[in-house]
Amino acid sequence: MADEAQGDLLTEASQTETTSPWFSEENAEVVKRCGWKSADDVIKGYRGLEKDYSGRVKMPSPESSAEEVRAFYQKTGCPENPDGYEIKYPEGMPEVLCLPDEIVTTIKQSAFDTGVNKLAFETTLNAVMQGQWDMLVRGREVGERALKEELGGKYDAELAIARRFCETCSDEFRTLLEKTGLGNNPIFVKEFVAKGKQTLSDTLVRGKPSGGGEEGEGYVPKNLNSPGMYATGEDEESKKARAYFESRGHKY
Repeated sequence: MADEAQGDLLTEASQTETTSPWFSEENAEVVKRCGWKSADDVIKGYRGLEKDYSGRVKMPSPESSAEEVRAFYQKTGCPENPDGYEIKYPEGMPEVLCLPDEIVTTIKQSAFDTGVNKLAFETTLNAVMQGQWDMLVRGREVGERALKEELGGKYDAELAIARRFCETCSDEFRTLLEKTGLGNNPIFVKEFVAKGKQTLSDTLVRGKPSGGGEEGEGYVPKNLNSPGMYATGEDEESKKARAYFESRGHKY
């Protein structure tokens, strides 16, 4: 009888070990929901979770060190230094309209310090530069049409007077006209014509050359306020215009 009782107890113990779950009752719902069949399944799931989180970027907090913040910026697309940002100016834009070097340096440093993404920086700034250039080009075209309609057959002669008057103005003033596009504003042009007629000599107003041939004093480039437009052209007008501006101190 003792042997039978002992045998029954061993059998019951074996059955208990075999059928007893490997998780506690409070975790039963999670195990069922995740479909885990064994502890090995749980470990595999945890390893996968670690792998997923290892590639994620940790947001910096107020307590984060400067190194941690910089690491976050670089993972989100900020270049390694301010020179990593690039500015692309619109094709045809003269150098005088480009941003001064000190302004470019300031903008790049500010973007770098705040972790601005390289693509976002370049896309935004280049779009701004292109938009400004497009506005100047459109302003020039609109101003030219308006003046032609108003002056009619006098357009070329009157414009020549305005250009020659501008030539007597300071370099700073002409640069301002070019940068702002005011040199193409009909109101400014008409004012230059009036002032030119009042102050310039008859020879200049009438456009008589003084023995300098085709490129003498009687020659004035069509776009007097835009020397950069003639920087690379190989046509006759561009060559003459470059010689004109270089003789007056412009550097190409």
